[in-house]
Amino acid sequence: MLLAIVYFLLILTGIVVVHELGHYLFSRVFGVRVLEFAIGMGPKLWSKKGKKTTFRINAFPIGGYVRPAGEDLDAIDSSVPDNEQIQNKPAWQRFIIYFAGPAFSLLLGFLILSLVAVVWGFQEVKIDKVELGSPAALSGMLPGDRIASVNGKTLLDNTRLSEAVVRGEKIDLVVIREGREVEITLIPEMLPQEAFIVIGNVSGEFGDALSSINGASFSGDYVGYGGILSPESTIRLGFADGSNLSGTLLTYSPTEERYAMGIYYANFKPIVATDFGQFRKGDVLVSVNGMTTETSYDLTTMSQLLSLKPNELLIQFTGRETTFARYGFPEEFVVTLERDGQVVDLTMTKNEMIALVSEVGAFSQGSDYWYPDSPVEAAVLGVQWANDLLITMVKVVGSLFTGGANINEFTGPIGLVTIVDQAVSLGPRIVLFLAGFISLNLGVINMIPFPALDGGRMLLALLEIITRKRLDPKIEGLINVIGFMILMGFMIYITFIDIGRWL
Repeated sequence: MLLAIVYFLLILTGIVVVHELGHYLFSRVFGVRVLEFAIGMGPKLWSKKGKKTTFRINAFPIGGYVRPAGEDLDAIDSSVPDNEQIQNKPAWQRFIIYFAGPAFSLLLGFLILSLVAVVWGFQEVKIDKVELGSPAALSGMLPGDRIASVNGKTLLDNTRLSEAVVRGEKIDLVVIREGREVEITLIPEMLPQEAFIVIGNVSGEFGDALSSINGASFSGDYVGYGGILSPESTIRLGFADGSNLSGTLLTYSPTEERYAMGIYYANFKPIVATDFGQFRKGDVLVSVNGMTTETSYDLTTMSQLLSLKPNELLIQFTGRETTFARYGFPEEFVVTLERDGQVVDLTMTKNEMIALVSEVGAFSQGSDYWYPDSPVEAAVLGVQWANDLLITMVKVVGSLFTGGANINEFTGPIGLVTIVDQAVSLGPRIVLFLAGFISLNLGVINMIPFPALDGGRMLLALLEIITRKRLDPKIEGLINVIGFMILMGFMIYITFIDIGRWL
């Protein structure tokens, strides 16, 4: 974890310094004197006075800052001429100075992701499992296919495909199968509502088709029951074949109707990637407590069952149909695997298995990397990749204001350190990708029109350009101080959420 903290501080400081460099350069372009350009925070370790700017390195490597003359109205240096103070510059110049920071963050994100693309290429979007009778199966898609393009556009991650599926319209795909291109056309189908339910202290048996919940005839509206069913309450399920099941409701996760192709991505292979406990690198998991583990989907389901007690039932419904039902694993069970061409049975405790699946990088990646025809094409696709991520980030941030996203879903410093720790264990490609992702995120967040953020200052400058009236600088400063206090409160709130989520 110490190494992860070091990496996190280096990444954060580097990204913030580039952000502040944007402010610094354009301040100089418009004749604003920058009093200080600092790397890090806290007490000074080293400084060098330039012609008009003092450059310094501070004790704590947490970001950095620039201090333009005239920005702090309570501490204006009278020795600085009025025409070199930012408060006296025209609104359009102040707008560009404040915009330059986020712009440099975005530019850095694009450069880093292009570098990742040029050095490593792109992760395959590979199919692990195809549902029987689904549009994907009927169109001829097979496990092992790599999806190369969607509607004529190169597929760099699964985002573009997901967006096409959501629309429910015809999709033209090109997949790579055994080194050759195969063209496939399909139309996603609308799946009925689904639900994952975990029930404890179970009595009775489940059937094939759900007919009633708590004695009331069931119409297929799982989402509607979301406001009725509560954790730790008693739940009774009736089935069309006359079976009945009851117990204590532990988890209820309904899903709205949605379009789907009927595929699962190859995120992991059931191959152990490192020596761990009783496992050896290269071991192939065949089954865990009798449950087959052939695909990423199987591994994910197995991980869910590990978190349940033996008398707790995980049951999945699609429409009225029971599509999966299995009890949690006992405290000790048999894991069957292939080792050096031999079938081996290991007696394993639940805690041992939980430790394995919790280990980052415990299983081999389910897909490899593919490389474009040339480094130039890789760089161009890297820019496209960064642009796709940027658009997604803007949508996510926008959904905060429309109610489509929950603020509790955001991650703070503790969460980022944990993510960096995981990235470090996965290699330099993931670390660099994360740096590019954070830089893009910093650019987007800073353009939110909120006081104390660059976007808030840009908004005030823009209003001045439109109305040709300047807000009293002291009122503007007060607005930014209040905004800063709110942001600090938000960071403290997110940190407490991180403590519960990650520690």
